[in-house]
Amino acid sequence: MSGEEVKVSYFEKNPRVCPVCETEFYHEMLLTGGGRLIAGELRNDLRRTYEKSKKYGAVYPLIYVVVVCPNCLYASFNEDFSILNKKFVDDILSTKELRRKYMEEFFGNEIDFEKNRDLYSGAASYFLALDGYLYHDKEVAPTLKKALSSLRLSWVLEDLSAIAPEENYDRLIPFFQYKASELYAEAIEFMQNGKESFDKIKSFGPDIDNNFGYEGMLYMGALLGFDSSKFIPDPNVKANTLVQAKRKISKVFGSGKSSKSKPSALLEKIKELHTNITEELNSINETYGINLN
Repeated sequence: MSGEEVKVSYFEKNPRVCPVCETEFYHEMLLTGGGRLIAGELRNDLRRTYEKSKKYGAVYPLIYVVVVCPNCLYASFNEDFSILNKKFVDDILSTKELRRKYMEEFFGNEIDFEKNRDLYSGAASYFLALDGYLYHDKEVAPTLKKALSSLRLSWVLEDLSAIAPEENYDRLIPFFQYKASELYAEAIEFMQNGKESFDKIKSFGPDIDNNFGYEGMLYMGALLGFDSSKFIPDPNVKANTLVQAKRKISKVFGSGKSSKSKPSALLEKIKELHTNITEELNSINETYGINLN
């Protein structure tokens, strides 16, 4: 029917209650099926691309993931939103205006989380989640959630830059990718030393269509470290960064066999990254005589 309403999302029937300020609100969810999402390629950074639908146009699944209270702007992923430790409530309330100030500086003063999400509010939601996970206990692996938030924010900024290049959001992308690199390194360390618990994680992501597990987490830590090394002028620091990146994936690479936790798509990307890092280290050795391989 020509008059049929084309919808890609809906507001939940039952309201949520913010655990911080007790505001009731309705979270917007993505509708699936019906040709709304046409999966494209899987990028090297494990982001799933989607083709534009003739009926629905461009659909951006990432912008619906973070739950945000429209009043106090406390934000987190769906599974963590309601399990906030009450000891943090006063701190979150006291920083409400700071969150709004910084959000509006980055994304403008028209962000309204009671309206339908767009790329601006979607980007803002991940920006707010970076703050929200400062107040979560170790049981929800907050450092990994911050890493995912920073990485996905850089992805949404890519989409924003594509539709509004004049707003220069592309200038923010390297910052949040570098931030994600730092956070991934911390998250991997915290997982290995037990400082944070990862037992209850539903998905390691990094995107929402696949859970690439712990191996995917190691890969992303290595990939982001490799990418950030391109901006390091000191060859010694650069070499050390590359060695750390290589160590993250060497064990996974060495096994060489795909499995449920190491699907072939991931294993191929790990092999390619391992080769690229090795070549870069060899180049540094040839140029500067620094051999850390």
